[in-house]
This record gives sequence, C-alpha cells and structure tokens, in this order.
Amino acid sequence: MPLDFTVDNPSCEIWERIAFYTVTGESEETFLGPPAEICSLVLLCRAVYRQISFQHNTHLYARIFRYKFDFLAPARRLSERWRTTKCLAFELIKRWKALKRIKATELNVDDLWTAYLMMSENDGKNSAQLLKYAGFDSYLQSLIIYRGTSLELAWHRDHTVDSLVLWLLWQTSRRESIKLEDWAYRQYLLGVLHSFIITGYRHSSVYALDCYFTLPLCTGSQLIDAGGVVPARFGVVHYSHRLQIAAPVVAPAVVLSLTLQADSFQDASNIPPTARNLPHDRASAIAGGMSGPTLDDIVDFHLKNRVPTMESSLPLLETEYVENLNVCEKEDEDDPDVRGSKSCDEDWYRMVACHDPRDGDAPLRGVVYKLGSIAGSWAGRFQQTDLELFTSLESHRRPPSATVSVRHRPLYWELGEHHCLPPNEPLSPGVEDDSVEDVLNAWIPKGTIFRQREDALEVYDPTTGKTTRYENAYSRDAAFSKPSGEKPSGPWISGEESDGAIAETLAPRESVFDAENPDNSLGPTPSIDDDDVYEDTVSYLSSGVADILITGKTGEHYGEAWGHFSIYGRVRAWDGLIVLLRVPSNPLEEHLGKWIFKGYLHGQNFVGRWRETSTPWNSIGYEGGFVVYKTGAPRNL
Repeated sequence: MPLDFTVDNPSCEIWERIAFYTVTGESEETFLGPPAEICSLVLLCRAVYRQISFQHNTHLYARIFRYKFDFLAPARRLSERWRTTKCLAFELIKRWKALKRIKATELNVDDLWTAYLMMSENDGKNSAQLLKYAGFDSYLQSLIIYRGTSLELAWHRDHTVDSLVLWLLWQTSRRESIKLEDWAYRQYLLGVLHSFIITGYRHSSVYALDCYFTLPLCTGSQLIDAGGVVPARFGVVHYSHRLQIAAPVVAPAVVLSLTLQADSFQDASNIPPTARNLPHDRASAIAGGMSGPTLDDIVDFHLKNRVPTMESSLPLLETEYVENLNVCEKEDEDDPDVRGSKSCDEDWYRMVACHDPRDGDAPLRGVVYKLGSIAGSWAGRFQQTDLELFTSLESHRRPPSATVSVRHRPLYWELGEHHCLPPNEPLSPGVEDDSVEDVLNAWIPKGTIFRQREDALEVYDPTTGKTTRYENAYSRDAAFSKPSGEKPSGPWISGEESDGAIAETLAPRESVFDAENPDNSLGPTPSIDDDDVYEDTVSYLSSGVADILITGKTGEHYGEAWGHFSIYGRVRAWDGLIVLLRVPSNPLEEHLGKWIFKGYLHGQNFVGRWRETSTPWNSIGYEGGFVVYKTGAPRNL
C-alpha cells in the first residue's frame, strides 16, 4: 500500500535545510541580493509557512545571514547576547531594507550608518552586497553631488553625515575606479576634500580634546571650552540592540581620500618638469656641493609613495549547513595581518567606548592601540596650503573656494616605541597651565631629557626629578623586549587592571527586537535576555604597560633630501591618540619650526592633522593633513 506524502510530513529541521539549500549556492547570482527564492517555498501551504517563515523560524534566517554577510568581526567584537539567532535574523531584515533603499537611490541617514558598520565588518561579503547588489558606488556619487546643491544636506552643516559619507568614500574607493571617474565629478570632489583640509579645525580629528592626556576625567568634571570639535554621539540599532556610538572622526577620511585621489594619477608622465634640473642622485649632489632633494628623491616620492587602501578579499561562501550556529571560526590572534575587518577593530572600539571623556569603563571597550604598532620606518605625505591664504580664510571665516590648491609634500620617519613597565613610574604629563596638558609639546614636560641605551630609553622627568626606564618595543610580530625576548601579556588598555589579568566590562544593553513583526523591529520593545544573569561581557588582557613614549628621526637618507628632524611623542591610553613633536635637528634650520602630528592608526596607515606650535594651544594655528604608512621594521635610533 503506497504511503501518503504531504508537505506536512517533514520536520521543521528538514524544511529548514530545504529552505537553506534553496537560497544558497556558490554562484554570485545566488549569493547577491535578498533570499527571494524562499518566497516560493512559504507559498506552498500554511504548514510550510509555519515551518520556515520569519515569525516562526529565526534560526533559518540567522543561517542565511551567515551565508550572505560577514561574521568574523561581530564574533570578535560582540558578546554572545548580540549574536543570538534572533539578533542575526533581525539584522538580516534591517540590512535588506537599507540595501533596497540604496539600490533605489533613496536617501536615509540611518542607511549611511548601516553601510558604514557593514564596511567596518567587511571581509568580502559585505562589500559585495553593497557594491555589486546595491550599486553603492553610484549611490554614493549621487549623494556627494546632491550635497553640493542641497541646502538641507549641504557640506559642512551636519558633521556626522559629512563623516559617514567621506569614510564610505575611502572604504569603497579603488585606484582603478578613480581613474575612470568623470573629470567634472573629480574636480568637484577635489574641491570638497580641499575645503575640509583647509578648515580642518572646524571638524573632528580626535575623540576627546587633545588638551587632555590623562583620561578619563573624574565624574562630574567640567570640560574645557577649547574650541575644538569632537564627534557627536548617536544611538543606532545594531544586531537588534540599541548602541551608543560616536561618529567616526572626519579628518582621517578626508586625508586618505585626497591622498588616494592624488597618488592614483602620479606616474612617469607627470613628474614635475623642474625635477629635471636637480642632481640625478645623492652622489651627484654631494659632488656639486648641493643639498636638498635629487631627481631620484622626486621620482621615489612620485612613483612609489602609495597609501595602502582597504582591500577586500573575495567572499568565502559557506554553503554547508552548520548544526551549531554558535560555533565561530577561530582566528589567530597573533596573526600580524591587519587587512579586512581586523583593520577596523581599533576604530570600532574607539567609537563605542570613547564618546565620553569621563568614562573609562564603557561596555564593549576593547583594544584601541596594539603594542609595537608605531615602531618602524614610515613613508607618506603631508598636505599644505598657502600660509597667507590659510590666514585670510581663517580671519574672515570664509569658506574656501573650489580653486584653492593643496600641495602634497613628502614625509618620512624612523620611529621607536618605548614602554614603561612596573615598578617604574611613568613620565609626568607636560602641563601648559593649571587646567590643560601640553599637547603642543606632545604631552611631554619641558626640560625632559632622553638617553637612548642599548635596550631601553632612560627618561629624566623634570617634574619629579626622577629618571625612569622605558623598555624598547619592536614591531607587533617581533619580541616585546630585547633582553627578555618576551611579548607583553596582552594588548594595552587604559584602566587599573593588573598585569595579565582579565579585564571584564559588564553592563546590560537594551534590545529592540519584535518577534512577531520585523517591520516594527526598530522601535522600543522588551529587551532580549533582560535579566541579571545575562549581561554583556567583553574580556581582554591587560598588558601592564603604564605609558608609551615615541622617539624618532627623519633618517639619514631622507633627511638629506627633506630636512633632518628629531621626533618625540606619546600615546594617549584612553583612545590610542598619538601625538608626535617634530623638531629640526640642525640648529641652522630652526626656521623650519616645530610641528606636532596628531592622529590614529587606521589599519596600515597613521593619519591625522599636523599643526605648527608657535600659536597658543587655544588659538587656531597653521595646519593641514598628513598620512604615513609603514615601510619596514624599526632601525637603531
């Protein structure tokens, strides 16, 4: 007797497998876009609908999320409560709504946040969905042009929108596509970027005012009105949780985007004609009694000085049905490769934990500076406008015209990193007056004396009259301390955790997921696991490093071409802000002046703003942008 078969027979798990394999595959056509194929299945009958519809099976849609989008970054950055099947399922719905609006060129500021956070987590899949399915590059170009004609969304009016748009421009730009851009669009874009370089003092470049080195401040402390700009804080929905996050600082995105626009067109055909009149190489210059750059130096900068971009790997499609969705791919924590989403980890931790200078124990706080990162040889450029023009624009508060030019100058450093370890006491912060710390001297007390030993830096502190030892550090993948050959116990964090101890930050978070109506998932709803047992926990190792100093120089080879400078600096533990003081090494070149370079490490690039130091800290000084990238291991300083 034949068995009766109906769609009611298979179990929920079997229908889940059928649905999963229906919407997955190794072809790009199957991978890109929403899982439209599932619509045919849910229309078979009510029984199947109950098995695989979103309302009844978020487990299935969490699987689809793992297939369609990258998951390594959230697995590293977020606690398990942010990665439940319900959280992933609702994040899937949120993203498809945003991607469909982007594909239709509908402007929604929340979609800019969604796109930015997707690129922050990008390991190949996210960028493919944004660029290939949603056509984000065309959407972004349309938005950039529209902001030039719109009053409501005009440039320089909304700092957060400025920041998100310019970061997305950097994250999605490639040299190959830049060369294909329309000439008129490129000229317009260069004008926008130049305006941000010239008026950088009106835009965010740090997460807390740079007149503070010792952070966090005491609860209830009154913040100084120093005229600086810091990012605004926003509440966004991320993995079905409300997340307090600071907008990314805009300065690095501007500098990186402008640099990429410039070096994409630097080739042998447009080497400056005046370079042909220079000595061919250093030997010829010495023989002729000439100083300064040679033709070789100009060609080296013009053809080889290239800022690393945010390269995306090809998406690795996971078509296998995994039984346990809580199992995440194990990553090698000691892997020095910082491409993909790993290159954005420090930026993420700064945004979620560095939006209040009075808070040093924010939930989700992680590593904002990896030990040894700054040690090495660096090459790059700084961006400079005419001093008289800068002064005129600043004095009259006029917006710069699109015709204002920004010159690119070579920048080369050899930097060493030095760590203060217990029981040594760190160098006191340099103080400008009773209320601020001296950022114009890189937070180093005036009168400090540095003595470089074979394996350490000895530092005389004029404030205390004591001498402190700072151990030499090397690159991330090298030994931490030359005499011991040991690495520190973990990445450096601010706080009072003991050496090698696990530092846990705990705080409940509100969820915004509605199990019955995904369309209402962005409104206030009861929390997920909202009880005293389940709390967000982000654990990480404390290194025991109490302070980081930086020393360096231009280097013999590049110093002959571009000037010899000595460099001293410090790293702010709270957010990983690096401030370097550059001083002419030759007393006859003091007219070149002292400059500070302040910024953050973004992936393989150290990028931010430079400023001359002759102007008081609370006044607008002559400044511009800079970016350098690591070219080699540190040398003896």
